[in-house]
Amino acid sequence: MTIVAGTTALGPIDVHVHLSKNGRGGFGGWSRRRWIMQPFLRAAARDIGLRCGFDSVHFDELYLSQLLHWLDDSSLSAAVLLAYDWSRDERGAVRKDLSDLYVSNNAVFAAVRCSPKLLPGVSIHPSRPDALDELEHAAERGAALLKLLPCVQNIDCNQPRYAKFWTRLAELHLPLLAHTGGEFCVRSCRNDLKSPRCLRLPLECGVNVIAAHCATRALPWDGDHFTEFIEMRRQHPNLYGDLSPLSHITHLASLERLRREPERLLHGTDYPVVSAVFPSRLKGWISREQARQLNRMANPLEKKIRLTRAQGFPERVFTELWALLPPAVVSRFAGSRRAQPGSQAQASDKGARRSE
Repeated sequence: MTIVAGTTALGPIDVHVHLSKNGRGGFGGWSRRRWIMQPFLRAAARDIGLRCGFDSVHFDELYLSQLLHWLDDSSLSAAVLLAYDWSRDERGAVRKDLSDLYVSNNAVFAAVRCSPKLLPGVSIHPSRPDALDELEHAAERGAALLKLLPCVQNIDCNQPRYAKFWTRLAELHLPLLAHTGGEFCVRSCRNDLKSPRCLRLPLECGVNVIAAHCATRALPWDGDHFTEFIEMRRQHPNLYGDLSPLSHITHLASLERLRREPERLLHGTDYPVVSAVFPSRLKGWISREQARQLNRMANPLEKKIRLTRAQGFPERVFTELWALLPPAVVSRFAGSRRAQPGSQAQASDKGARRSE
């Protein structure tokens, strides 16, 4: 693994921030809002301070605008903004009937131009006939990582025919951020692909793999794959986990163990998912005053940083991702920060104000 010197000095980075689009007010996105999700979407819009619903014609513009506001007003140095490929069949044909969400790579590359703090996370289904060409093109454009949801997008990552794709991904120094564990917001078409064991082949091909959510449950009745993540993390030094959005009641048992064994963990929010404070207070990990301050914090990006620190995770979870990203991406970001006098001090000051 190639590591750019001084990457920890680049500051906190969020590995898991979603670009969301409904396609009604712009290009590069589409969504199916199932009736069962409507109450949760209304709550999510309220919690992130959105001035419209997820089905509004103004949603695409206002969602990005609100995200940029929270990002600028946080102590984060950067966040990876994620695309979302279609569910596809074995030949790579789009299965819109199985899809609930689509955000194109072009939409993400356009969005990251709005802020020097945003890095592009692309999504390329490996069964696409043009998967390797699209991967090369994305790397040339400055992609920071690849994001996939195997259980949602119908991707059996262990299929031998994908080995060439994973090998090239490793050669490009692009990490794979892959959903593992329970899923609630969108439909899963392959429940057997929720286990981190489905990531064995990319790991063996040398890819730095980040198991999103550390394979924890989303709902109480989800299958439990967390112990599989712990076992695989011991076996594969290139397997990491992200802490998004680990804060809810269903995450407590897993969080208890991760607090004791915080090796190769990375900070993430899963924005627009918002962190829950009460469960950590219930466990006694945070004080009543800390809970009060966190609940008063409107900025969901900053709230997750403060909650993760209060839960007792080491500072390295906020910066270790830098060592996994393509060196050219890190060098370009570091150069842009040097061109912005006082940017690091300003970020630290904003973070301090959020904690007051």
